Amino acid sequence: MPNTYRTSDEIVAQRLEDGRDMNLSLQNMNLFASGAFSNVYRGIARTESNHQMEIVIKKTWPRHKGCPLEVKILGKLGKLKHKNIVRLLFSYQKQHEGRICLGLIFEYIPMNLHQFLKDNNRRVDIIEVKLIVWQLFRGQAHLEKSEICHRDIKPQNLLYNADTGLLKISDYGSSAIESVKTPQQSYHVTRYYRPPELLLGSKNYGCKIDTWSCGCVFGELLKGGIFLAGKSAKNQAEVVFDMFGVPTAEDVSSMNVSNTKYKEIIQSYEPDTSKRTADLAYLYNQTASFQRDRRSTVYNTKIDYSDMKDSVELLRQVLVYNPSRRLCGIEFLTNPFFTVLFNEKTVRFNKKKIQCVSAVDLQAVKSGDVTLTNESVEHST
Repeated sequence: MPNTYRTSDEIVAQRLEDGRDMNLSLQNMNLFASGAFSNVYRGIARTESNHQMEIVIKKTWPRHKGCPLEVKILGKLGKLKHKNIVRLLFSYQKQHEGRICLGLIFEYIPMNLHQFLKDNNRRVDIIEVKLIVWQLFRGQAHLEKSEICHRDIKPQNLLYNADTGLLKISDYGSSAIESVKTPQQSYHVTRYYRPPELLLGSKNYGCKIDTWSCGCVFGELLKGGIFLAGKSAKNQAEVVFDMFGVPTAEDVSSMNVSNTKYKEIIQSYEPDTSKRTADLAYLYNQTASFQRDRRSTVYNTKIDYSDMKDSVELLRQVLVYNPSRRLCGIEFLTNPFFTVLFNEKTVRFNKKKIQCVSAVDLQAVKSGDVTLTNESVEHST
């Protein structure tokens, strides 16, 4: 990827809110994260009226002319300003060595969920699990309502403010619009979070692929480690089969899988005769035998038997083969499992009361969820 690193820059950026061009001064820019297709920088943006905001910039190199799909999707989401969806504030383009660099300027969130879990040795209590999971499924429900398939939900793409507990779904570089009926590539979603229909070659799928990924994050929080850890795409399918059984003919039909791919995997599949991970019972029923196998070892010791069993009961309704039967949306979010989050006396691990969700949010969900953030971008220049 071309090097565009500069600690400061002067740009003209288009404000998402109204399409207006604004002069921005970028200062104290430092590399925050890097990947194969983009780099992310953290710093300060200052407007002509001297309004200052902490931001991150994702710099990419579009392969085709025109507005990238990621920008269209972020624009659509940004106008609704849902509190569990990261906000694109500005976008801009600059020439660099004969190529166009696209800059996407986002609100700044201190860390992602992967970093938070790592900092806490992957052990979080049941209140934090419920808080994270409720917001994740709420954000995903909003994406589905907006006909957007994220196609890469995982802890690294979930921004998390450990102090307040606020979670936001980010990184829409792999996303697609569900209403587009043309066949899609099945090689999407990071392997550990990839749903069975994609592992089995389906090219006709919808937003329920994200529901499966959310379920895998839920399982990861409970286990304290990767929930479905396959060593390859083929082995990932086998790990899923070991846990949930071989899909029935009805399941296969519901997932629109490739018959060729399915036969290829199923013919060489050798079931785990120990059934250590079958039906998720190992999560609340740890034995010495289970603890000798990383697949069935629970590392999160902060959740007691009763809470773990209740969690598994809910998770079993999410991770099912038939996409249309995966529990999500209002049915998931109004489950009694989450009632404690809306009790004003509930305290998080940091001894602070929950402020990022409240009874108002729950009512918003029940009413269709058009909740806006209470954050704003300066309107004057």
